[in-house]
Amino acid sequence: MSIVSLPSQKSPDSRSIGPDAVRAIAALLVVYLHACIPYLVHRMPGLVWPVSDTTSETVDFLFWAIEVFIMPFFLVISGFFAYRALVATDGFSFLKSRANRLLRPLLFGMLILLPIILYIWMIGLVAELRMPVVKLRSLKVPKPYADDIWGLSHLWFLLYVFLYSALMVAVNRVLRNRIPMRLRPTLRRTSAIVIPSIGVLTMVVAPEVVFGFQHAFLPVFSKWIYSGSFFAGGAALANFDPKFRTINRLAGRHVMMGTFATIAAVLLGCWTLRFVPDDTRSASSTWLISITLAITTVLAAWSLALGVIGMSNRSSRWLASHRRTCQAIEYLSGASFWIYLVHHPIVGLVHIDLKFLAPTMHPFAKSFLAASIAVACGLGSYEWLVRTTKFGRFIGLTSKRKTAGTPVSWGEASKKPRRTNRIAA
Repeated sequence: MSIVSLPSQKSPDSRSIGPDAVRAIAALLVVYLHACIPYLVHRMPGLVWPVSDTTSETVDFLFWAIEVFIMPFFLVISGFFAYRALVATDGFSFLKSRANRLLRPLLFGMLILLPIILYIWMIGLVAELRMPVVKLRSLKVPKPYADDIWGLSHLWFLLYVFLYSALMVAVNRVLRNRIPMRLRPTLRRTSAIVIPSIGVLTMVVAPEVVFGFQHAFLPVFSKWIYSGSFFAGGAALANFDPKFRTINRLAGRHVMMGTFATIAAVLLGCWTLRFVPDDTRSASSTWLISITLAITTVLAAWSLALGVIGMSNRSSRWLASHRRTCQAIEYLSGASFWIYLVHHPIVGLVHIDLKFLAPTMHPFAKSFLAASIAVACGLGSYEWLVRTTKFGRFIGLTSKRKTAGTPVSWGEASKKPRRTNRIAA
């Protein structure tokens, strides 16, 4: 049997292949985002990585462009599908389903992956002579790395989404059937202004929510609010425009606006990281710079998120006409959650190897190779360890029912919640 066995099935529904495609692409972008880190010109404050390597302006720009957009996108689609699942069932069943999908993988990551990540990171610090080798035995990380190395790492997303889901259940119970239908247009317009404004205000106060790394085991308040604005926005979209009629129509404009806003946000953010001293970075030196950076960043995140959703819907019919391509997309989408979980230590270990075994390789080639190896390892381990195994069901990534080939569309979410193994379902 091949490493990636594609399930035999009928041609996919054209309404559902678009979301699978963007899930698959977004998962690959997350892996590449982390594969860029050793080669950054503008280092991310608060982020500890096992090695530093030759820098590249190209890799640096790609990293920050992805950073501006990728997690807001996942949070928007998480909020969208969470709201659709909540209204289709009761709050207790919804939270039980969310716990199985999010807390089980989180527990697995905390018990198995985080210790591995810690040791790989320490090996890299020792290899670069930034830490004495004796620390590998005691596992005591010296300053200045100790303050930034302890936390949930990339697993923070799982905890945040579960807590947002629990809060959404509480809010839904309070507001259920208490808002007159005549107020819905007003609420729709208000939410379109208030929710992005929350993200802007949060970033004005704490620009490190994007241009920095806030590492902790418990939610960081500023990161919780900023990320929550996108989750809430996804829930609002599911409530007010579940079939994305307006977003589909304006998809091209959103992508164009998001592209220009991303370029502006990256240039201004990198300028801030390079020229603003550490003691004034949290205020971005002046209110004008701080406000401009916040507006362009939030505008870029929202525009690209909505644009990608709209473009995926508009391209669904074309994708559905290519059966083998659809099967590959669905498989990668199904494996995306597992790839997200396990790629982090793989990428870090490959970075250490590439620095000392291929010192003259171009940084872009190194970043692409590290991402490719991580994705290949993720797909192989998903096929052999997760997709059809008791282990996969035990950690909540798969169920006894076949999940591959039955994706949920943006506007046609199923009436009953289904267990899937997709990263942001």
